[in-house]
Amino acid sequence: MVSKKKYEALDANRKKSIDSLALILNNTRDDYNKQRQIYAHDAKVKDSELESLLSEIKRLSRDTSTLNESLKIAIGKYDAERKKLIGVEAGLNKKIRQIDSLQIEQDKKQLEINELQKSLLEKQKRLSQLEAMIEANKEEANNLKKIINDALKSFDNSELNVYIKDGKVYVAMEEKLLFKTGSAVIDKRGKEAIIKLGKILETNTETEILIEGHTDNVGSDKLNWKLSNDRALSVVDILTENTSISAARITASGRGMHKPVADNANAEGKQKNRRIEIILVPKLDSLYKIMNE
Repeated sequence: MVSKKKYEALDANRKKSIDSLALILNNTRDDYNKQRQIYAHDAKVKDSELESLLSEIKRLSRDTSTLNESLKIAIGKYDAERKKLIGVEAGLNKKIRQIDSLQIEQDKKQLEINELQKSLLEKQKRLSQLEAMIEANKEEANNLKKIINDALKSFDNSELNVYIKDGKVYVAMEEKLLFKTGSAVIDKRGKEAIIKLGKILETNTETEILIEGHTDNVGSDKLNWKLSNDRALSVVDILTENTSISAARITASGRGMHKPVADNANAEGKQKNRRIEIILVPKLDSLYKIMNE
């Protein structure tokens, strides 16, 4: 049996333990309530944050969708521009090749132009030389004409005429100075004129001598050819027998009635057509050489 005192002590310990447990329980309940409140608050905060996050996710999802669409459009534009640029690049490369080809052609043309300019300069140089030679020949022809006129001034203008044509000096002697009608024998006065002319031509070795006989239209063509040729040869004989002129410088021919200088319809015209023409031609070897270079 337990004594009352011991019982009371045990009861007091029990009550004390119960009180302690009650206190612990109350403290625990208070802590739980506090923790529950904290959790509820945190949960509310978390719910709010979650809602915000969900809202942000939805917004981001919409933005992502929009961005995806924009990206697709941008990629499409990029591909289109890329293809365009590829086309432009291909066209540009083609143009570059064309430009290179044109440059090569231009360089070739420039070389041709340079050659043409060089050739033109050479031709201009030759032309200047030709012009100088032509002027010199003109001057020589004028000097020769003056010398011949001075030497033959004793002969009447109706008997002979000295003139320049196409750079050549012509000494036209009419029939009455040289021959009797229908004859190829040269008279004394005509022989004198031919010898005087020949003496001038002896020293003028750079001149070729063409002797042409001419008639009027009286008589047959055959007889006029023969007469004009015989008369030209008679002049050749006088020159070669009485001067030191080389026969190689002389060319003789008969022209008959075919190169009249006047109208054969009247006596005056016929008289002018019956003539010997001594044509003095400057040697043009140097001139031809320059022309053919």
